[in-house]
Amino acid sequence: MLTLWSNRFVVFLSLYSFFIMLFFTQSSPFFALNNWDDANAFFTVGKGMAHGLVPYKDLFEQKGPLLYAIYELAYLIWHTSFFGVYLLESLAMFFSLFLAHKIAQLYLHRMSSALVSLFFPILILNQPAFYFGGSAEEFAIPFLMLFLYLVLNHFKLSHDKPFSYRFYITIGLIAGCLLWIKFTFLGGCIGFYIALFVILAGKRKWKELLQALAFTTIGLILSSMPWLIYFGVNHALVDLFNVYFKFNLSTYSSQLTIPDKLINSALAIGATLNKNVESKIMFLIGMADFLLTWKYFRSSAEKWILFSITVGLLLGVYIGGREYVYYFLIVTPLTLFGLIAIGLFLQKSKQLMPYEKNKKGRWLVLLFFSMVTIYLCFGYNTNIQYSRFLEKKIPVQKKFAAIIDRQKTPTLLNYGFLDGGFYLAANIVPNVRYFEKQNIDHKLYPENMNAQNQYIREGKTEFVVIRLERHLNSERINIQGIQKTYHVIAKQVQKLNGRPILYILLQKNVK
Repeated sequence: MLTLWSNRFVVFLSLYSFFIMLFFTQSSPFFALNNWDDANAFFTVGKGMAHGLVPYKDLFEQKGPLLYAIYELAYLIWHTSFFGVYLLESLAMFFSLFLAHKIAQLYLHRMSSALVSLFFPILILNQPAFYFGGSAEEFAIPFLMLFLYLVLNHFKLSHDKPFSYRFYITIGLIAGCLLWIKFTFLGGCIGFYIALFVILAGKRKWKELLQALAFTTIGLILSSMPWLIYFGVNHALVDLFNVYFKFNLSTYSSQLTIPDKLINSALAIGATLNKNVESKIMFLIGMADFLLTWKYFRSSAEKWILFSITVGLLLGVYIGGREYVYYFLIVTPLTLFGLIAIGLFLQKSKQLMPYEKNKKGRWLVLLFFSMVTIYLCFGYNTNIQYSRFLEKKIPVQKKFAAIIDRQKTPTLLNYGFLDGGFYLAANIVPNVRYFEKQNIDHKLYPENMNAQNQYIREGKTEFVVIRLERHLNSERINIQGIQKTYHVIAKQVQKLNGRPILYILLQKNVK
């Protein structure tokens, strides 16, 4: 009977995940395009991979190759829209909710844990963290959730026994996946191993410590080998190191002393929590209940491991010195502990117990709770305002694409800003390495704009898209030498994050 319930709830949870994502990610078919430049850049690199281009070597972007492979798969599913991304986002949501359900079941009855998992999307989809949809954080959440489940499941079932070699290999595989999506996500895993080292070293369990390191390394190598082979075969290992590691650590990250970074990260964490009030409340409730009571753990070591995972995850995300609002999304799995704490309180008050044995009543409650959760999500995520239902104006990307598509084999340069979705709309694979301007100061990395300016002087592409801040009341294009090689053929004003932006399409002059 329990298996039948579990199977049916898994099906229900999958349908729920695909349905809810229709409204709250701009990758869904309800939207003409995804307005987020990061997501468009990932799609462009993924498309480039499908056409034989190599990240970092042929297309300059700084996230991990596994993220680009996810977008490559999305491109192969659907070439000309984010529909494939929507499907993969929905799968990521499903696995996140399924694992939330599994974690909650370690401490709650099946009805309580089911309701916790159904409510969890409110915290994931919260606009300041979720943003427009399609982030690296979003696709990394299932891996982090699996990591948390494996650790907590061991504490629940085998707290007095050492972790198995299978556990360490699996954690190594998970760490490898996080590494190749965005290496700042490794903080939680690093925190786990720091706590484990202190605990085992304190007990002089050197053999167990060496086994932990050895088997974790095996898992890490297994998950890394495909990428080392891929970049090795394409003679791009140097590019992988120089861009993904060196550029991110030395240029993209702030160059401060360790004490300054710790202070800045503390300020960033506080500011981010204040921008995500609901998540802040759930996070604080969960940490207090799990770390200050004995409801969930049976030893201080277990508490220290969870604490170390939490601190490690937060520092990994924010110690780099940047604090974009969507960074907090990878931290939202920790807010699950607050939901579990509330679920346990309601369970003890026996508010949910009458539905445990009433099959019809149980499913009615789940359906009602799902509808309420979706309704509440509209209060925390306003992406729907950009949907086809409310936004009738043809996007500038579509308008420019119609002009660009008149050429048989058009080429395009997205000049001076992050990928605006023009490559996607016109279904173009970039023919230049610096296909966009990275969000970094020119003084820190002049190569980016120096290369784009050279493309302009050489007329490297048939078309160029630029954008100007409309509030400056000027349409003058201050790009040296551009009039010699290009002329304006189209303009359109479109809002970006509430600001009016003038987009200009230029075409190469006929000689």
